[in-house]
Order: sequence, then structure tokens, then C-alpha cells
Amino acid sequence: AAVVQMRARAPSAPSSAPEMIEVSDPAHDAWKVGRVAELLRGGAVGVVPTDTSYAFVTSVKNKAGVERMYALKSTAGAKKPLSILCRDLAMVQRFTFGIDKGIFKMLKATLPGPYTFILPATTEVPRQMLEHKGHKKVWKRKEIGIRIPNDPYCAAILAELDEPLLCSSVPESEDSTVLACHAPDAGGSWCGRVEFVLDAGERRTKLSTVVNLTVRPFEVLRVGEGPVDIIEDE
Repeated sequence: AAVVQMRARAPSAPSSAPEMIEVSDPAHDAWKVGRVAELLRGGAVGVVPTDTSYAFVTSVKNKAGVERMYALKSTAGAKKPLSILCRDLAMVQRFTFGIDKGIFKMLKATLPGPYTFILPATTEVPRQMLEHKGHKKVWKRKEIGIRIPNDPYCAAILAELDEPLLCSSVPESEDSTVLACHAPDAGGSWCGRVEFVLDAGERRTKLSTVVNLTVRPFEVLRVGEGPVDIIEDE
């Protein structure tokens, strides 16, 4: 996996650069997370660190933000599907169903961690999101990918919010060392299309392990950072 660092202003970045919020120590920078939560509650789209990569995020209940996320995903050349970031298993159970005793035990053993689990969506997930053509290209209409990242900054943000965050990985630069505003392969820039960047410095880019829990036996769709030997269908 490549080690990357965030660079908010590329030479070709637009004048409307995002608000940069730099953090380096979770023990002392927690107060800065409050600003991120405030922006997200106000309808912002931004960039935050997770345990696998930097990600574009917005509230799932932010209708304008959801549309912007799908447009941003296309502009930035991101190929991975959108998922939601949840604070804890209680939030997961609000937005998904079909979690029996065996699934709950496995989720508890693997999360927080580098996994994306596909589950049936409840009516708490906005129809706008489930019926979007960008969603239906990847998941079935009433399914959603959920994550609980093992990252202190991401966890602190989610702890201040009542709703999950829709997320999509930020693309790497051409040399895979910098997460720059400009995405050359997409012919466009995302820098002027987000309100903030929570810059936690260098991050090692990784993939989450994706598991479909809507079928039996469970289906591992992608092997990533999370070990698959713990994925058991009891």
C-alpha cells in the first residue's frame, strides 16, 4: 500500500480552496473535530481520514450533499461504491436489518475495522440515496454498504453526529504519494467542490474487505485489509 499525504492546494487548484483543519494528535486535537461536525450538520461536503484512506463525506440526510457526492465521485474518477460510515452497532441497526445473533457476533468481532458489510437497508436510509442510479449500479436497490472505521478522528466526528456519513474514497494523485486537489485522469478538480479538509497528514492507502451479508453463506466480494478467516456464517 502506498503512503500518501494530503495536499490541499495543487498548482492548478481553484481560488475557492476548502477550509483546512490540520490535526496531528488525537489526544490534543479533539476540539477541532467540533468544527468538522458543525460543518457537516450545516450541509457541508468535506474530506476526512478513515482507517483505509481519506474519504469524501456528507450526512446521509443532506439531500443536496448526497447529489453532490455522486457528482463528485464521477468528477474525481472514484471507482469504488459509496457506503455509509456509522458511529457504532446501534447506528448500524437503525439503518440496516437482518442482523441475527451470528451476524451481530461477527460484526462485534470485526468492527471498528477495515471492513465494508453489505446489508438490507431500512427506511431510515433516504430513498434518494437508494434509488440513485449511481447506487443501483453497484448495490441492489435496498442494500447498503456499512463501515465503522478504526480511526480516532473519524470516530470522534461520528460521535458528535446523529446520522451516518455517506462516504467515497478520495482518489490518489498520479504518483500515488499525494492526495491532491487535481485528479488528472478525470480531467477535473475536486478541491473547489468541498467545504473542508480534515488533514491528518500521511496515510497508508488500503482497501477494506467487502462482505455481502445478504446471502448465505456470506460472500467475500473483495479481500482487503481485514482478515477473512474471521468471517464465519454461524
